[in-house]
Amino acid sequence: MALTFADESQETEPSREARRVSPVERAAVPGAAIMTAATLGLIQVWALAGWAGQNDKSLHDVMIKWDAGWMTKIAEFGYFGFSVSPDPRELVQWQSVAFFPGYPVLVRIVSAPFAVFGGENAAFAGALVVSAAASLVFAWGLARLAVDVWQRSGPVPRRVVSVRAQAAMAVAVCVLAFGAPMAFIYWMPYSEALFSACVVWTLVMVLRRRFLAAGMLTLCAGLTRLTVVAVLLMLCAVAAVELWTWARKRAPFPAAAVSAPVVGSLGIAAYVGWADRQVADIGGYFAAQERGWNSQFDFGAGSWTWIREHPVVRDLGDHNAVAYVLSSWMIVFVFALCVASLWPLLRGWLPWQVWLTAVLVAGSVLGSNGIMHARPRLLLMPVLFLLLPFVMRAVQWAATPDRPARGRRGALLAVAGVLWCALGFWVFGWMTVEFQYGI
Repeated sequence: MALTFADESQETEPSREARRVSPVERAAVPGAAIMTAATLGLIQVWALAGWAGQNDKSLHDVMIKWDAGWMTKIAEFGYFGFSVSPDPRELVQWQSVAFFPGYPVLVRIVSAPFAVFGGENAAFAGALVVSAAASLVFAWGLARLAVDVWQRSGPVPRRVVSVRAQAAMAVAVCVLAFGAPMAFIYWMPYSEALFSACVVWTLVMVLRRRFLAAGMLTLCAGLTRLTVVAVLLMLCAVAAVELWTWARKRAPFPAAAVSAPVVGSLGIAAYVGWADRQVADIGGYFAAQERGWNSQFDFGAGSWTWIREHPVVRDLGDHNAVAYVLSSWMIVFVFALCVASLWPLLRGWLPWQVWLTAVLVAGSVLGSNGIMHARPRLLLMPVLFLLLPFVMRAVQWAATPDRPARGRRGALLAVAGVLWCALGFWVFGWMTVEFQYGI
């Protein structure tokens, strides 16, 4: 069976509407996405454990680095119940409030049974469960987004795509996401998987015009990461477009679209308001971000300085220098990708809502100062969204009716996928095992 759109020519519009989708067909996209993500995750765990062992480190030592330690401590002790500085004048909340509560609250809930039964590292175990579940939901959402975009793009809008083609697309985009450099972060005690799951399903809801659902998902994302501002701006743009259409065509008032950014802003507004009061002695939440993490928007000055200071590796024996240069080139790559993404945007291969979200997230990261060697992790989501149209076109290119050509092209895509996963794992392994500092 070819991965083609044969059903376009074989089904009339009434027959498409009358056709019932079987449970197996409904499960094709989530099943393929979840299986691909889980398989890659297990392979990465096994390989990372071996790499860490060669450096006299345990898998736990590697996975609890940097933000993961903060997340599990907040989940276990709250924002004020632990200390990180020997100086009693340095209050922990001056740094801890930088981490939004959505992820650690879920970890606290899930880890409660582990703690009750006396399990060691209960918060760490709960965090792994939360991250794994969120990763699988993210994989499903990304596959759903890709299939929805695929069905709406190209010369035949809203075309009927075969089940096997949808499953192939789900596998391809999950290889892109979970084989990418730094992608193993989704399985670690970080908020990346939870935030990405909320954002990708927000985009799915927006494209399906379920605006209130998009607003609720954005509210959840706003309890997870400050980067939700990019999603809120996208929802505001959607509301503006809907209002313009209403004004021109006298359509029904788009109450749901207008309400979505309002509802979506409640999460971030509530947390930042609370955090402001907790660290009012040093100037509020954003002052704590700058004081504790040197994080503030500087219009890209910090990124430019970092690139100039770390353009190439001068000593391959210096593992930290290699990581610094990897971070520099990730910044350059993402900037170039944002420019290159204008092509699929203008061609109609990528919905403007997805493009705008990705570019705004990338802009907020590239335009801010802070911990530069965390950039590969923070830029992962916009990279995935902006590469989606290229992966979709590659899968469509491979899905030719010519069986011999289809085999050759499929093999070529499979090799490319393996090389992508190998590159991704090497970058992540180096940043977590060989690199001295946090990610």
